[in-house]
Amino acid sequence: MVILGREVIACAYPSELVVFDDVACELRRGRVPSARRTRPPAEPDAPADSISPALIGVLQALAAAVGAGSSGASGPAGSLAEPGRRRIATLLNRHPGAGALDPSEEASVHETLVEAAMTRHALDRDNAEQLGTAVIGALRLRADGRL
Repeated sequence: MVILGREVIACAYPSELVVFDDVACELRRGRVPSARRTRPPAEPDAPADSISPALIGVLQALAAAVGAGSSGASGPAGSLAEPGRRRIATLLNRHPGAGALDPSEEASVHETLVEAAMTRHALDRDNAEQLGTAVIGALRLRADGRL
């Protein structure tokens, strides 16, 4: 999840790369990433809150939903057909040959991400939608072999 998260940050939130690296370091040390920046913003216009902890959290929620979906659970990812779950899992793990998600699979993944961002990380709808769209963009780039 950390590699995909860094790809999302690099593409959609480049001013947060240093912050994301700090959050990833906290995660590797077994700590729960905080919702606040661990360093002051590099740019004066950068927000005081970081999107990085929420991004890691929603990617973990997506991975869990895909895994739960293969166990027959209901919900957005649970409604995917087996080939879609396999493609998402393959894209998340960066294995070659995953293929692109079809529009309904993308919509289900986006819904899972937005819901997790809003309920688990208290992002407002606009920020949650933006985060979900950024992750879908990175998954598309992975499917095309560009990431």
